[in-house]
Amino acid sequence: MTNLVGQLVAERYLVERLVARGGMATVYQAEDERLQRKVALKIIHQHLAVDPSFRQKFIAEARIAARLSHPNLVNVFDQGADGDLAFLAMEFVSGITLRDALKDFGVLEASRALEIFEPILSGLAAAHRAGILHRDLKPENVLLSDSGQIKLSDFGLARDIDNNTATGSLIGTVAYLSPELVTRGTADARSDVYAAGIMLFEMLTGRQPFEGQQAVQIAYQHANDNVPAPSSLVPAVPALLDEIVLWATARDPANRPKDADELLTVISAARTQLRTGVLNATLRMPAMSLNTEVIDRDSLSAFSTGESAGNETAVIDSIDNTEVFGAFESPAASDSSLVRLGQKRRGLSLAIATVLVILLGSGAGWWFSSGPGGLSAIPDLTSRTVDDARLALEVFGAEIDIQNENSSTVAAGLVVSTEPGAGSMYFFGPIKLLVSAGPKLVAVPNLVGLDVASASAKLLASGFKVGTLSSWFSEKPLGQVYDYLGLDGQPIPESSSVNLKISLGSIPVVAGLDQAIAVAAIEAVGLKIAEVGSEFSDTIAKGQVISLLPLTEPLGKGSEVKLLVSKGPNVIVMPKVIGETLSAAQNLLSSLGLNVVVDTNQLQSNWGISKVKRSSEAAGAQLRAGDQVTIYSK
Repeated sequence: MTNLVGQLVAERYLVERLVARGGMATVYQAEDERLQRKVALKIIHQHLAVDPSFRQKFIAEARIAARLSHPNLVNVFDQGADGDLAFLAMEFVSGITLRDALKDFGVLEASRALEIFEPILSGLAAAHRAGILHRDLKPENVLLSDSGQIKLSDFGLARDIDNNTATGSLIGTVAYLSPELVTRGTADARSDVYAAGIMLFEMLTGRQPFEGQQAVQIAYQHANDNVPAPSSLVPAVPALLDEIVLWATARDPANRPKDADELLTVISAARTQLRTGVLNATLRMPAMSLNTEVIDRDSLSAFSTGESAGNETAVIDSIDNTEVFGAFESPAASDSSLVRLGQKRRGLSLAIATVLVILLGSGAGWWFSSGPGGLSAIPDLTSRTVDDARLALEVFGAEIDIQNENSSTVAAGLVVSTEPGAGSMYFFGPIKLLVSAGPKLVAVPNLVGLDVASASAKLLASGFKVGTLSSWFSEKPLGQVYDYLGLDGQPIPESSSVNLKISLGSIPVVAGLDQAIAVAAIEAVGLKIAEVGSEFSDTIAKGQVISLLPLTEPLGKGSEVKLLVSKGPNVIVMPKVIGETLSAAQNLLSSLGLNVVVDTNQLQSNWGISKVKRSSEAAGAQLRAGDQVTIYSK
């Protein structure tokens, strides 16, 4: 798409700068000259804009988003078209995305994660109350503003809840797809809740619960595996948050919160408990099916006995009814995953944490951009673009010194590391940005004629890795290296894996051998004869092999070949034609492959009557196809 910076869209929106580019649309910052305010202008890619279905989708997104009004949702102001451009004008939020924050700062402490998660759920709950699903919840769609606001954006995949059930295809980002979307292609509000639970898991652990090289692998895990407890990866995660994540991400939708509102109620209570350290408050959270490993059966048995010695109370909602149990001192009971709502913090720790929260501010967007979190530690910028890295380092106000270095792990043009390094406290001075120049290119040493052991040692000594070994027939002696990456002298990336081709020796020479002997020799070296053909040969006797023809290249054990066998020389014996009519003699000799010349003083109309009196070749003479024979009638 042409860059629209500097253009006026719909005689109203002056495009100022590019903000982001996605698969369906590009987002710009623009000035609404009519109302004199900043807006985010989302413009569908022009190659899609000509498709009426995409335009309709854009209009639908605007109508859905316009029905929502909430402090934690990005507002949509306008929708329209300008020639081939279709656009949405939305509230402009200055800040970063939750994905940027996770990349820069990694795992979030439990209270910080809930501080961000609660407003996300608040916005999602507003959408659910309005009868709308989001269907594309992910950190990229959560905006942390510089003013401390947290907003949920991009309802591009949203649909009315009443019309949502049959999606027809898997939509949304695969890392956040609910099991029912994977297996049945259906969704409801609990599918959004599942995606929200995955986001909370990611905030607490710094990674997604299911990973794979292909989308289908991740989707399969969503459908067949339980999301692990966050504390299994980060032991510091409180048991209370384990329970919330496992409840929100239950594979069976019936075992999840029915919508974001129900989950929000529990999150608000959990955040209060973590903030105050008081564990005798009642937290009401529906239990999951007893089939899940989350519920400890021994603990449930202890609950049922009614044993209690403490002053704390936990209320557990089952699917069908509510049971109230007193707390107890039994170790098994106190460790139950649904009752252990957190550990009491020491008074001093609580006081320090409270002071820090007051001093550092409560806005996550402020904390991660211009606040102390952004000013204290250098973020991890590995594999980020230089422009992204500059933007992330702006908060330090430091001089950025860019230097290039070779890297075999980071693509050329992306950041390798910083000095000071990621996580280091920054005080003053320039920040060095080391940018990848790609891997160092090195010439591969000469390996031709070496055995495998010698070639491998030479590769390792030169800083390369030994790749796969394969054996093929070649002119080189058996066991010697004859081909590899870099044989042409062109340098390759340092530490690359070099695949070696090892010779099986020459293909057996079978020309001139009897067919049976040749077949035995060929099969003895592991080749397969897929086809046997034959043709005339003046030099190879009938029944002997003319040649062996490979059907694949290169030729290895198990490869197929074609065997060509001689039919002997192609000899034509001159027939007796004297006394035959000119026409009959000519036809006979031509059919044998001879070139016939008729020497006569008769009209051609009389050739069927005139007789051959003599010929240039005597009867019984041995000729070759194409030889010339002259017949005479005079």
